[in-house]
Amino acid sequence: MVALYRLADELGIIKRSKQKNSFLFLVEDVSALLQYISRQEQKISENKSALERLLPQLRTMMSFDVDKPKIFYYEGKEGLKRAFETILDEADEIIGYGSDEDDEKFLPELYPKYYERRVKNKIPVKAIIPATPFNIKIAKEKSTERLRNTHLISPELNFPIQINIYRHTVIFFSYEENFALVIKSKPMAKCLKMIFNLAFDHTAKFDQNFRK
Repeated sequence: MVALYRLADELGIIKRSKQKNSFLFLVEDVSALLQYISRQEQKISENKSALERLLPQLRTMMSFDVDKPKIFYYEGKEGLKRAFETILDEADEIIGYGSDEDDEKFLPELYPKYYERRVKNKIPVKAIIPATPFNIKIAKEKSTERLRNTHLISPELNFPIQINIYRHTVIFFSYEENFALVIKSKPMAKCLKMIFNLAFDHTAKFDQNFRK
């Protein structure tokens, strides 16, 4: 009965008239039903064609969603340690900024054992490090042992910050503020790698002077 009302009221295929307490449904032309079905088939065909034209664009949008950057925030000493653990699990090479002195000062329960674990995982490092007496000593005596190519820079540029860049990931550690920010973004990691490599090349002469 509902279908009859719809055919009459919405589609106009069947005529409806009221007689006393009942309705009379009348099909004036049976071929109208076939014409209606044909029109619906045509609409479905047109919608299918439109969807096929849009598929490449829709696939591109789906791919963009997959490649969206991912951001993780870690807080407290345990959070910092968790962020460092992800590096050991994921990195093949690390470039960045840091300070051996700050590592051991703020995270003595993690450092210097962390260096040994990184070496065991065969993860080399290229680092810019402020030339404090402690860091100069480590750079001279431990660089080869720690698989690290180090350039020393002015001790005035010493901040309790560590920055690690590897693969498609950038991690910022702030020791005094006690947090780590992990950003997984291919374009960001690529950009910062290029900037860092330029800075690393530029600091070669400063490194030689500090070592002398």
